[in-house]
Amino acid sequence: MSPERLLLRLGFTEAEARVYTELLRKGTATAGELARLTRHSRPQVYEILEKLQHRGLVESHPARPVRFRALDPVLALPALTSRKRRELEVVEKALLRILPELWNTRSSEEARVFIARGREKVGVKVLELLRHAEDRVYSFLGWVSGDECGALLEAFREAQERGVEVFLAVHPNPAFREGAPEEELMRFREHAGSFCLLPPASALPLPPLKLLFVDDTEVCIAFGDFLETGVLRDAVSVHYHRIPAVCAVAKRIAPLYFREVCTRFGCEV
Repeated sequence: MSPERLLLRLGFTEAEARVYTELLRKGTATAGELARLTRHSRPQVYEILEKLQHRGLVESHPARPVRFRALDPVLALPALTSRKRRELEVVEKALLRILPELWNTRSSEEARVFIARGREKVGVKVLELLRHAEDRVYSFLGWVSGDECGALLEAFREAQERGVEVFLAVHPNPAFREGAPEEELMRFREHAGSFCLLPPASALPLPPLKLLFVDDTEVCIAFGDFLETGVLRDAVSVHYHRIPAVCAVAKRIAPLYFREVCTRFGCEV
């Protein structure tokens, strides 16, 4: 991936990324020189350079014309990302005090089917269902990545503290290179009334797969997609919210399937 594309992911505009990378290549340059290299207007380049100075990435030499120089990116970029991280944490805390009061849950009784695509979105969907569970959760985790393990553990811990009955089966999928180590997966046992860690060599019917049956009203099926290198490329979830037929089937099948899995692999039910 090009440096310009990576800078876009840090919040740079395309013009800012182009001006910054050209200045890095030049060492020092005037706004006019950068305007010719990037084909942006000189006023736009001046505005961009001011922003880059404010971010601590660029400095200027008061000559005529003014010359600009990029600071060492090995030092300047971590300082920028660290500062942005602190700013985002402050904003996040403020929003978490405000946004939950705005969240409209009055439509939650309506029957709906929701689709989520992307690893992060699917992860949030699973955590949301666990966070709002009130009575009982059957969970079958056909993949658990190292970067999601902590959040899942916390979600199960909170559910247990609320008195939610948790049935959990985890499959340490050997084909999944990013999977959490087995010792981390064993920590889930602390937050489940019934727990089964399947042997790595075992084969579930449709791995990689996540299944959640929550309170007899929510059914979520998440499908993962592996590359040949064992990296989870994408994920899609289908959430059946208060769909009578689906919930009725899940209510009957979930406990039977969980008991069968535990019996087959010698886990405690």
